[in-house]
Amino acid sequence: MTSSGILLDYQGPVNFQVVDSLLKQLKGKKDYTDINTTIRKRTYSLFVECIENILKHSALKESDDINLQPHITLHNEENRIFISARNPVTEESGKRLKKRLDNINNLDGAELRKMHEARISSEQSKGEIGAGLGFICMAFKSGNKLQYSFHPLIPGYLFFEIQISLNK
Repeated sequence: MTSSGILLDYQGPVNFQVVDSLLKQLKGKKDYTDINTTIRKRTYSLFVECIENILKHSALKESDDINLQPHITLHNEENRIFISARNPVTEESGKRLKKRLDNINNLDGAELRKMHEARISSEQSKGEIGAGLGFICMAFKSGNKLQYSFHPLIPGYLFFEIQISLNK
């Protein structure tokens, strides 16, 4: 088994067919199937969460410019697995994402559980997209803080990049 390397690297438009193809590719990689079962399941879950976020929330979906397209990478290191996902968002969305991620990163494990339970049992607000559980689950499953950044893209848009690390 290779102890480190890229398990998956994709840049381009994301739709249901692409998601299905990426998941099949990942499951077929020997370096992925050789990972400890618990870590492999967490990795898969985190990868699905990232790709679903791109599918649902990426701005500029109609762009043909590859430089404006989402990018997702799954990298296997000796002691960790890294998932990096990048996609264009509006500046307004960027502000909300930063606030949400900073809040999540400031919580410990018990507080994350409490927030998760509260979100599951609460009613979704009108106009809200999703239940807001994705980042909470990412932080909880990875056991690490969610690293993120924003980079200027074109007027009104930013690249949102998140990196999730999972200890083996």
